[in-house]
Amino acid sequence: MLALFATTLLMVIATEIMYETNVEYVVSTQAVHRVRAYWSARAAVEISLLRISIFRQAKSLAGQNLPDPSLLDQIWQQPFAWPPPLPDGVGEVERSEIQKAVKASDLTAIRTSYLATIESEGARIDVNDLGSPSTILAKATKDQLLGIFRAKLENDEAFASRYRGRNFEELIDNIKDYIDPDETSSAGGGPEATALLPDGNPIPTKNEPLESLSELHFVSGMSDEIYDLLEPRLTLYGSKGININQASADVLKALGPDFTEDRVAKIIEHRQDPKRGPFKDEKAFVEFLNSLGISGNPFREGEAAKVSLIFEPETNFRIRATGISGKSQREITAIVWDEQAVRSRLENMLPAAPTPVATAAAPTPTPAPGSAAPTPQPSPRTSPTPSTPSLGRPKIVYWNEQ
Repeated sequence: MLALFATTLLMVIATEIMYETNVEYVVSTQAVHRVRAYWSARAAVEISLLRISIFRQAKSLAGQNLPDPSLLDQIWQQPFAWPPPLPDGVGEVERSEIQKAVKASDLTAIRTSYLATIESEGARIDVNDLGSPSTILAKATKDQLLGIFRAKLENDEAFASRYRGRNFEELIDNIKDYIDPDETSSAGGGPEATALLPDGNPIPTKNEPLESLSELHFVSGMSDEIYDLLEPRLTLYGSKGININQASADVLKALGPDFTEDRVAKIIEHRQDPKRGPFKDEKAFVEFLNSLGISGNPFREGEAAKVSLIFEPETNFRIRATGISGKSQREITAIVWDEQAVRSRLENMLPAAPTPVATAAAPTPTPAPGSAAPTPQPSPRTSPTPSTPSLGRPKIVYWNEQ
């Protein structure tokens, strides 16, 4: 009996030790996989930053000399994965070279992979422009947001039945009141509307630019469904305009009621056609719109209401990187913002300085004998000189890890 008891006790102890050892092994293995997945995603971000830097340098050196400058967009537009997928039709020599490079990679040795995509951030609507002191930006942004709701009501019957009669302009005014620095309602004066907490207490308006899109939940009248509709189309790091050659179909529909689904599809087809290429400027874009049946220039309801259109290559980007190791997956989102390009664009949007009125010239003083003549002073600039695009490491202004 003593021997059986001792044997049973030893078996219980051994089983418990084996169980705890297996649990610790699984936990430590998962921790190692999470670390590997994280640094794999970081590697994908660094590769993406390198691609953006190469794109900017290529644009600076040869962008104006190419017959189609949009060809350089392929440097950043194509997704990049490691190990690289082998397309159909690859020859045996190329296949063996790719496989040899994959086997020699450190990522293969630690059994990790990643996928990186780069998106145009300038194709989104900057919601902070609602509170801009520039009436051009503020009104254009409001019209674009109204266009999002108008297009959704026209194309989604279920959404239209739920929000029939809803005043979306009031909701946009509430967003503007939450952002702009004053404490007066944009809808005819009076106090600003505030959202309520579950306990009934009001949420005060921030009266400052948003730092995160999730702050829109604090706006009076905002619901989860409306937020999910707006979030993929908004940004806090815009280009102070709409990049026509990169904007999504939903953003193009928001430009006005004339931009129907059929016309937007033709616009996207035209800019993606390698023979016709992207639109070079506003004149070429308006001429194409006229061929679609849109008369005149729909962006000029008066100069103060003009929507700022961008046709130059993209300068702001959103990087999405996913690292995978074992069953662990880490995601990193980073936004690259070209401050110099945005500042130059804003300077060009400002009204020109008034021409100084000519006055009688003051007599030039005669220098005293033996003294040097006065050095002529340069006249001040009447318009800012466009800034040179930055060619160094891209500046990251937003970073989120999941």
